[in-house]
Amino acid sequence: MNVEISIAEHFFSDISNRLLEEDTANIPEVICAGLTDYLSHAQVQRMSLFRITKDQLFEGAYSVAAPGYSPTSTLGKGIKSPYLDKVSQGTMLIHSGPIEEVFTKDEIELANMKGVIAHAVIPIKVRNHVWGAIACSRFKDHNSWEPVLLERIKTLGQVLAASYERYHFWLALQTQNKELESLSRHLMENQESERRLLSRELHDNFSQRLALLTIKANNVFGIVRDSIKPEAKDLHTHIQQIAIDMQALSRSLHPAMLEDLGLIAALKSEARRITEIKKLELQTLLGDIPELKKEVSLNLYRILQESLNNVIKHSQASAVFLSLEITDDVLTLQILDDGVGCKELLEANKGSIGLVSIRERAQLLNGTADFISPDEGGFVVNITIPTIKEHYE
Repeated sequence: MNVEISIAEHFFSDISNRLLEEDTANIPEVICAGLTDYLSHAQVQRMSLFRITKDQLFEGAYSVAAPGYSPTSTLGKGIKSPYLDKVSQGTMLIHSGPIEEVFTKDEIELANMKGVIAHAVIPIKVRNHVWGAIACSRFKDHNSWEPVLLERIKTLGQVLAASYERYHFWLALQTQNKELESLSRHLMENQESERRLLSRELHDNFSQRLALLTIKANNVFGIVRDSIKPEAKDLHTHIQQIAIDMQALSRSLHPAMLEDLGLIAALKSEARRITEIKKLELQTLLGDIPELKKEVSLNLYRILQESLNNVIKHSQASAVFLSLEITDDVLTLQILDDGVGCKELLEANKGSIGLVSIRERAQLLNGTADFISPDEGGFVVNITIPTIKEHYE
């Protein structure tokens, strides 16, 4: 008897460790393996795990069978039966004898129970509520259902049910994350479309009108009396500068250079544009980068753009360092400044909307965005994109 207890304890210790250590995505395989391994311990030819749905139906979760026998055929199907209703009330059902005594012909066919000579259905509770049941069937060699065996089967069911719930909670999170990712991608695509339209409107409409206004201002300068020529010249200069700034804004909204000359040229151009807006010492270390897919290049460009905008708006920096390289199939983009940093903001709420946007863009590429604000000042944006070869054009 002590040997049997030792074997049982070893089994439950092993299955518990496997369920804890295994990747969540592999839990269904571990559950089926646990049920299969316990067939011989329980001297049964089939074991099934069922859960109760919101509609109070019994739905097959997992079912395994010994060689020469078939699992139940109710997986994924909701069935309702007065016999099984007792289980939902917490009643353990133990039967020895012809299965036709407790199941109808249709139920036997539905659950593939023909030939069963003994059957046990044991309710399982999770968080003090009847979650479902673990069922065992014998097709041969049945004497009785020993109470200690039924208790062990119940323990096994509770362990597996808890893991089943953890797995399906994880699945729900994965689905939710995919939906959020899809929504984020959709919003960013819409944002890019709006930027393209605005860029085209600025270029085709307002830039042309400003060009005409510049010509007229120059003509005015030529005909006014000498006493007001300085003011006319100043007006002409201001209109020219507005036109230049609008052209820069148009290029920023839709970086045609990204499509025409590639990512590196576009990054350098954007960095130079920022240094023209605010006097900054700029250092770059840009490696040889193969041509990337348009979505990847655009997101990296927008990440740099948002990072540099944060520098000129908030950092009070005097210098910026920009690097982009690929090492061991991992792309790394880093933007570092020597400004005042924003450690308190990071600790309080994970950063500004701009930083959230940077993180979302990195996640769309299956990458990560890390923000570091050292105690001595400065701010670092680290973007890491693994398996970058998958994103080569």
